[in-house]
Amino acid sequence: MSDQQLWASFLQGDQQAYQNIYALYYQNLYSYGLRKTNEPELVRDCIQDLFVNLWTSRKNLNPTDNIKYYLLASLKNLLIRASTNNVRWQGVSAESLNQFQLEFNLESDYIRKENISLQAKMLMDALDQLTPRQKEVLYLRYFEELSFEEIADLLDISVRAVYKLGYRAIDALKIILNLPKANILLLLATCRIEIFQSTGHFLR
Repeated sequence: MSDQQLWASFLQGDQQAYQNIYALYYQNLYSYGLRKTNEPELVRDCIQDLFVNLWTSRKNLNPTDNIKYYLLASLKNLLIRASTNNVRWQGVSAESLNQFQLEFNLESDYIRKENISLQAKMLMDALDQLTPRQKEVLYLRYFEELSFEEIADLLDISVRAVYKLGYRAIDALKIILNLPKANILLLLATCRIEIFQSTGHFLR
């Protein structure tokens, strides 16, 4: 079933479609939320609010052919709103939500114990040297597989700025790893599950 069909069924009140959306995208939302703010409870609260709001307001929602993008954008807005309006989370600044956390400790127990390839370790080390925005663009592009237009909307920047951030990130990785662009793109594609699949191990 396509995203468009699944979403349409949900909008019509299909509880199974609603549960399927939750099951399919909860991990993506939690992973992205933790990288926006190192507050697991806040992320879980916002995801819960997101799905409650989805169900109660489903009759007023528009069709979509990319559920993941819609949910990620909604979660980002909820995180910002919670840090602004919710007394419990006012210590989480909006500025901190722009500091995308994609950091790796190559000596961590997780990486020592797990079967992480040498190539993935090299790429992790290189990614650790990028700016937060560069990391976020690469994460959204190569792990969440969003389009440049969707990334621009999500980050509230121009498509041109997304291209520039992505280009500079790849260019920096080329210099750090001393590899041509084609090899960098191949590394990102082949190692993306190894380096992005964990939600908490990579946070410092």
